[in-house]
Amino acid sequence: MANLLYAELLKFKRKRLFIFGMLSAFIFPIFNAILLSDSDFADIQSGVREDNAFLILMPLLILLAANLFFTEQDNHTLKNLLCIPISKKKLVLVKLLVLLIFSIAFQITGFFVSTLFVISQNIPVTKPFFQFCLTASTGLLMWSASLPCIVLVVWFNKNYILSVIMVFFYTLINYAMHFSDLIMMRPLGLNAGTLMPVPIIFRWLYQFYTPTGVIQTTFYQRLSNYFISTPICFSVVLLEAMICIICIIQIYDKREY
Repeated sequence: MANLLYAELLKFKRKRLFIFGMLSAFIFPIFNAILLSDSDFADIQSGVREDNAFLILMPLLILLAANLFFTEQDNHTLKNLLCIPISKKKLVLVKLLVLLIFSIAFQITGFFVSTLFVISQNIPVTKPFFQFCLTASTGLLMWSASLPCIVLVVWFNKNYILSVIMVFFYTLINYAMHFSDLIMMRPLGLNAGTLMPVPIIFRWLYQFYTPTGVIQTTFYQRLSNYFISTPICFSVVLLEAMICIICIIQIYDKREY
Protein backbone atom coordinates (compact mmCIF):
# COMPACT_ATOMS: atom_id res chain seq x y z
CA MET A 1 0.00 0.00 0.00
CA ALA A 2 2.82 2.41 0.89
CA ASN A 3 4.67 1.62 -2.34
CA LEU A 4 1.49 2.09 -4.34
CA LEU A 5 0.87 5.45 -2.66
CA TYR A 6 4.45 6.55 -3.38
CA ALA A 7 4.13 5.53 -7.04
CA GLU A 8 0.81 7.36 -7.35
CA LEU A 9 2.29 10.50 -5.79
CA LEU A 10 5.20 10.41 -8.26
CA LYS A 11 2.79 10.14 -11.19
CA PHE A 12 0.65 12.90 -9.71
CA LYS A 13 3.59 15.30 -9.34
CA ARG A 14 4.39 14.99 -13.04
CA LYS A 15 0.95 16.15 -14.13
CA ARG A 16 0.62 19.70 -15.42
CA LEU A 17 -2.64 20.06 -13.55
CA PHE A 18 -0.80 19.42 -10.27
CA ILE A 19 1.71 22.20 -11.04
CA PHE A 20 -1.11 24.55 -12.01
CA GLY A 21 -3.00 23.60 -8.86
CA MET A 22 -0.13 24.36 -6.50
CA LEU A 23 0.54 27.67 -8.25
CA SER A 24 -3.13 28.60 -7.90
CA ALA A 25 -2.72 28.24 -4.12
CA PHE A 26 -0.82 31.55 -4.23
CA ILE A 27 -3.62 33.55 -5.91
CA PHE A 28 -5.96 34.40 -3.05
CA PRO A 29 -3.31 34.60 -0.29
CA ILE A 30 -1.50 37.33 -2.23
CA PHE A 31 -4.71 38.99 -3.43
CA ASN A 32 -6.35 39.02 0.00
CA ALA A 33 -3.17 40.06 1.79
CA ILE A 34 -2.97 43.14 -0.44
CA LEU A 35 -6.67 44.01 -0.11
CA LEU A 36 -6.78 43.27 3.63
CA SER A 37 -3.43 44.82 4.50
CA ASP A 38 -5.11 46.87 7.24
CA SER A 39 -6.68 43.78 8.83
CA ASP A 40 -5.25 41.54 11.51
CA PHE A 41 -3.69 38.11 11.04
CA ALA A 42 -6.91 36.18 11.79
CA ASP A 43 -8.97 38.16 9.26
CA ILE A 44 -6.40 37.64 6.51
CA GLN A 45 -6.24 33.90 7.20
CA SER A 46 -10.03 33.67 7.26
CA GLY A 47 -10.25 35.30 3.85
CA VAL A 48 -7.62 32.96 2.45
CA ARG A 49 -9.35 29.88 3.89
CA GLU A 50 -12.72 30.82 2.46
CA ASP A 51 -11.67 31.94 -1.02
CA ASN A 52 -8.89 29.43 -1.58
CA ALA A 53 -10.90 26.46 -0.37
CA PHE A 54 -14.35 27.06 -1.79
CA LEU A 55 -13.56 28.85 -5.06
CA ILE A 56 -10.36 27.08 -6.16
CA LEU A 57 -9.60 23.96 -4.15
CA MET A 58 -12.93 22.14 -4.35
CA PRO A 59 -13.37 22.38 -8.15
CA LEU A 60 -9.67 21.65 -8.60
CA LEU A 61 -9.96 18.44 -6.54
CA ILE A 62 -12.79 17.20 -8.75
CA LEU A 63 -10.88 17.95 -11.95
CA LEU A 64 -7.80 16.22 -10.53
CA ALA A 65 -9.96 13.22 -9.60
CA ALA A 66 -11.25 12.96 -13.17
CA ASN A 67 -7.64 12.93 -14.34
CA LEU A 68 -6.39 10.51 -11.67
CA PHE A 69 -9.11 7.91 -11.94
CA PHE A 70 -8.77 7.48 -15.69
CA THR A 71 -4.97 7.59 -16.06
CA GLU A 72 -4.65 3.80 -16.24
CA GLN A 73 -7.45 3.56 -18.78
CA ASP A 74 -6.00 6.27 -20.98
CA ASN A 75 -2.58 4.59 -20.91
CA HIS A 76 -3.99 1.03 -21.08
CA THR A 77 -2.11 -0.01 -17.93
CA LEU A 78 -4.99 -0.99 -15.64
CA LYS A 79 -4.92 -4.67 -16.66
CA ASN A 80 -1.20 -4.80 -15.90
CA LEU A 81 -1.80 -3.43 -12.40
CA LEU A 82 -4.59 -5.93 -11.76
CA CYS A 83 -2.23 -8.77 -12.75
CA ILE A 84 0.39 -7.84 -10.09
CA PRO A 85 -2.17 -8.15 -8.34
CA ILE A 86 -3.42 -4.79 -7.08
CA SER A 87 -7.10 -4.65 -6.22
CA LYS A 88 -9.30 -1.90 -7.58
CA LYS A 89 -10.28 -1.10 -3.99
CA LYS A 90 -6.66 -0.32 -3.07
CA LEU A 91 -6.27 1.71 -6.25
CA VAL A 92 -9.32 3.83 -5.39
CA LEU A 93 -8.20 4.36 -1.78
CA VAL A 94 -4.70 5.40 -2.86
CA LYS A 95 -6.02 7.88 -5.41
CA LEU A 96 -8.36 9.41 -2.83
CA LEU A 97 -5.48 9.58 -0.34
CA VAL A 98 -3.38 11.44 -2.92
CA LEU A 99 -6.23 13.94 -3.33
CA LEU A 100 -6.44 14.32 0.47
CA ILE A 101 -2.70 15.01 0.73
CA PHE A 102 -2.97 17.55 -2.09
CA SER A 103 -5.97 19.24 -0.45
CA ILE A 104 -4.24 19.73 2.90
CA ALA A 105 -0.96 20.76 1.22
CA PHE A 106 -2.87 23.31 -0.88
CA GLN A 107 -4.42 24.93 2.17
CA ILE A 108 -1.16 24.89 4.14
CA THR A 109 0.62 26.55 1.20
CA GLY A 110 -1.94 29.35 1.27
CA PHE A 111 -1.46 29.69 5.03
CA PHE A 112 2.32 30.10 4.79
CA VAL A 113 2.17 32.47 1.80
CA SER A 114 -0.25 34.79 3.61
CA THR A 115 1.74 34.48 6.86
CA LEU A 116 4.94 35.56 5.10
CA PHE A 117 3.11 38.57 3.70
CA VAL A 118 1.73 39.42 7.16
CA ILE A 119 5.24 39.28 8.64
CA SER A 120 6.61 41.47 5.84
CA GLN A 121 3.94 44.07 6.66
CA ASN A 122 4.77 43.99 10.40
CA ILE A 123 1.27 42.78 11.25
CA PRO A 124 1.25 40.90 14.59
CA VAL A 125 0.96 37.13 14.14
CA THR A 126 -1.53 36.00 16.79
CA LYS A 127 -2.44 32.37 17.55
CA PRO A 128 -0.55 30.98 14.53
CA PHE A 129 -0.89 27.34 15.61
CA PHE A 130 -4.67 27.68 15.98
CA GLN A 131 -4.95 29.32 12.55
CA PHE A 132 -2.71 26.63 11.06
CA CYS A 133 -4.88 23.82 12.49
CA LEU A 134 -8.03 25.56 11.27
CA THR A 135 -6.57 25.86 7.77
CA ALA A 136 -5.36 22.25 7.65
CA SER A 137 -8.75 21.06 8.91
CA THR A 138 -10.44 23.00 6.13
CA GLY A 139 -8.28 21.07 3.66
CA LEU A 140 -9.63 17.79 5.08
CA LEU A 141 -13.22 19.05 4.99
CA MET A 142 -12.93 20.33 1.40
CA TRP A 143 -11.65 16.94 0.30
CA SER A 144 -14.73 15.39 1.89
CA ALA A 145 -16.97 18.03 0.29
CA SER A 146 -15.67 17.19 -3.18
CA LEU A 147 -16.40 13.44 -2.89
CA PRO A 148 -20.12 13.53 -3.87
CA CYS A 149 -19.17 15.10 -7.19
CA ILE A 150 -16.25 12.67 -7.60
CA VAL A 151 -18.78 9.82 -7.31
CA LEU A 152 -20.55 11.25 -10.37
CA VAL A 153 -17.26 11.75 -12.21
CA VAL A 154 -16.38 8.07 -11.75
CA TRP A 155 -19.92 7.03 -12.62
CA PHE A 156 -19.90 8.86 -15.95
CA ASN A 157 -16.55 7.24 -16.82
CA LYS A 158 -14.08 9.38 -18.82
CA ASN A 159 -16.60 12.00 -19.91
CA TYR A 160 -14.31 14.97 -19.26
CA ILE A 161 -16.66 17.58 -20.71
CA LEU A 162 -19.47 16.41 -18.46
CA SER A 163 -17.04 16.38 -15.53
CA VAL A 164 -16.19 20.05 -16.11
CA ILE A 165 -19.88 20.96 -16.32
CA MET A 166 -20.60 19.08 -13.08
CA VAL A 167 -17.69 20.81 -11.36
CA PHE A 168 -19.02 24.22 -12.34
CA PHE A 169 -22.57 23.59 -11.15
CA TYR A 170 -21.58 21.70 -7.99
CA THR A 171 -19.23 24.50 -6.92
CA LEU A 172 -21.72 27.23 -7.84
CA ILE A 173 -24.67 25.62 -6.07
CA ASN A 174 -22.74 24.78 -2.90
CA TYR A 175 -21.12 28.21 -2.67
CA ALA A 176 -24.42 30.00 -3.35
CA MET A 177 -26.10 28.05 -0.56
CA HIS A 178 -23.99 29.69 2.13
CA PHE A 179 -25.48 33.08 1.18
CA SER A 180 -29.03 31.83 1.84
CA ASP A 181 -30.55 32.44 5.26
CA LEU A 182 -33.13 29.77 4.45
CA ILE A 183 -30.37 27.16 4.27
CA MET A 184 -27.82 28.48 6.75
CA MET A 185 -30.21 29.39 9.54
CA ARG A 186 -31.73 25.99 10.08
CA PRO A 187 -31.40 23.75 13.13
CA LEU A 188 -29.34 20.59 12.93
CA GLY A 189 -31.36 17.91 11.13
CA LEU A 190 -32.35 16.46 7.78
CA ASN A 191 -32.03 19.66 5.77
CA ALA A 192 -29.68 21.20 3.20
CA GLY A 193 -27.93 23.29 5.85
CA THR A 194 -26.82 20.10 7.59
CA LEU A 195 -26.48 17.56 4.78
CA MET A 196 -24.85 19.68 2.09
CA PRO A 197 -21.09 19.87 2.78
CA VAL A 198 -20.35 23.54 2.07
CA PRO A 199 -23.16 25.06 4.22
CA ILE A 200 -22.27 22.91 7.24
CA ILE A 201 -18.56 23.73 6.85
CA PHE A 202 -19.37 27.45 6.76
CA ARG A 203 -21.59 27.09 9.83
CA TRP A 204 -18.58 25.58 11.58
CA LEU A 205 -16.02 28.10 10.29
CA TYR A 206 -18.05 31.25 10.98
CA GLN A 207 -17.87 30.77 14.75
CA PHE A 208 -14.12 31.43 14.59
CA TYR A 209 -14.53 34.78 12.83
CA THR A 210 -14.41 38.10 14.64
CA PRO A 211 -17.07 40.38 13.11
CA THR A 212 -16.32 44.04 12.47
CA GLY A 213 -18.86 46.74 11.77
CA VAL A 214 -22.60 46.82 12.34
CA ILE A 215 -23.60 44.66 9.35
CA GLN A 216 -21.16 41.84 10.12
CA THR A 217 -21.96 41.90 13.83
CA THR A 218 -25.71 41.73 13.18
CA PHE A 219 -25.26 38.81 10.78
CA TYR A 220 -22.92 37.04 13.20
CA GLN A 221 -25.42 37.36 16.05
CA ARG A 222 -28.25 35.99 13.89
CA LEU A 223 -26.18 33.04 12.66
CA SER A 224 -24.61 32.25 16.04
CA ASN A 225 -27.70 30.28 17.09
CA TYR A 226 -27.05 27.90 14.19
CA PHE A 227 -23.30 27.36 14.55
CA ILE A 228 -22.17 23.73 14.28
CA SER A 229 -19.71 22.36 16.83
CA THR A 230 -16.45 20.77 15.68
CA PRO A 231 -17.39 17.15 16.62
CA ILE A 232 -20.76 17.37 14.85
CA CYS A 233 -19.35 19.05 11.74
CA PHE A 234 -16.57 16.50 11.32
CA SER A 235 -18.87 13.57 12.15
CA VAL A 236 -21.46 14.55 9.53
CA VAL A 237 -18.98 15.45 6.79
CA LEU A 238 -16.73 12.42 7.33
CA LEU A 239 -19.72 10.06 7.52
CA GLU A 240 -20.88 11.39 4.15
CA ALA A 241 -17.30 10.97 2.89
CA MET A 242 -17.28 7.30 3.95
CA ILE A 243 -20.54 6.69 2.08
CA CYS A 244 -19.11 8.37 -1.03
CA ILE A 245 -15.89 6.31 -0.82
CA ILE A 246 -17.90 3.08 -0.63
CA CYS A 247 -19.92 4.20 -3.68
CA ILE A 248 -16.75 5.04 -5.64
CA ILE A 249 -15.21 1.65 -4.81
CA GLN A 250 -18.39 -0.17 -5.87
CA ILE A 251 -18.67 1.74 -9.16
CA TYR A 252 -14.97 1.37 -9.98
CA ASP A 253 -14.89 -2.31 -9.02
CA LYS A 254 -17.92 -3.35 -11.10
CA ARG A 255 -16.86 -1.54 -14.24
CA GLU A 256 -15.25 -3.62 -16.97
CA TYR A 257 -12.13 -2.10 -18.59
